[in-house]
Amino acid sequence: MNVLIYSNSSIGGCYEYAKQIANAFSINDQVNNCYALFPKDCGKECQHSVDILMKDKLFKGFFKLWGKLYFILRSIVNPIRAFKFALKNNIDFFIFNDFDQVSAFFWTHKFKSRNFKTAIILHDPDRTAYFKIKSLSECSMQKIMNIVDFAFYHEQLPNLSYYKNVDNRIIFNKIPHGIYPADNIDNEFSNFLKQIKNTSKIVSITGNIRAEKNYKIAIEAISKLENYTLLIAGNIVSNSENIDDYKNFAKQKGVENKVVFINKYLSNAELSSIFSESDIILLYYSKSFKSQSGILNSLSPFKPNLIVSNIESGMTFTVKKFQLGIIAEPDNTQSLIDAIKNFPQNNPFKDNWNKFAEYSSWKRNVDIQISTFKTTKND
Repeated sequence: MNVLIYSNSSIGGCYEYAKQIANAFSINDQVNNCYALFPKDCGKECQHSVDILMKDKLFKGFFKLWGKLYFILRSIVNPIRAFKFALKNNIDFFIFNDFDQVSAFFWTHKFKSRNFKTAIILHDPDRTAYFKIKSLSECSMQKIMNIVDFAFYHEQLPNLSYYKNVDNRIIFNKIPHGIYPADNIDNEFSNFLKQIKNTSKIVSITGNIRAEKNYKIAIEAISKLENYTLLIAGNIVSNSENIDDYKNFAKQKGVENKVVFINKYLSNAELSSIFSESDIILLYYSKSFKSQSGILNSLSPFKPNLIVSNIESGMTFTVKKFQLGIIAEPDNTQSLIDAIKNFPQNNPFKDNWNKFAEYSSWKRNVDIQISTFKTTKND
């Protein structure tokens, strides 16, 4: 079989995910050829990459008019380029690792007449808030679901209109996320963190800055705990977020010296440093968070002390299933304080990370996708 993986970004979790499954597909005995489509000038770390998609580096200007126009253009052109590539190269299995929901009205019609099977990987399955108008989000996502034969998700799938599958046309299946290999630490960054650890323990929140990560509750919790420093490290990707709001809140609580902000896109080496040096990692998301975050699969090699909020998400489900950390009630400052204060000195969950890693292999991920594809290959 010939496999194509569509991934329209050159950084971030989806990009890393695409590289891993491309490598896993390429060594599978049932796969003749595997192509991973990336934006131009990226994906070189993946030997199976074909960088024919329009660049995404101009995405930095997304909130300017020219950036918005370019983003819309590439989100229309890229899936059409991928469709043509699939026809030319006799693709059997087309996998949307990323998908262009914003422009679904303009390109999905191309895929209605095809001689290959399509699949979608639902990293963030709740797409209802993609546009400000909920009905528009639902309609655009339904357009995409109308052209897929298979839908893969991690642990849990929310009960949303576009997943109803009333005609039983789509085959849904659960796949493990896969474990990301640990990168070497950044020595300079690691030394910076060790200086903080000379006087206090480090509690960390990493990744893209988004309100669902409950920074204000974490800041308030730190204000009531002695000998703890809160590290907030990540990149702002939305104009609705302002790092100064959180800095001002820390100042208001009198803990501006106990909260360290690093507002940048973190390299894998910098993330490894944080995961290695942090005393506790917080995945203390609000109830509104529905993502199937891959952060657990990056944390796995480090077997960290972990606190996770008790919400309905694939992430929390996985932590409960494998007993990887402490579960705290969401959106509750006292619950978070108690979880941090009472975290066992010797992490009793450490060995459970090995079981999680055994389950979450990239080989298992790809084997499930291929077996699902084969159930209808003769249709």
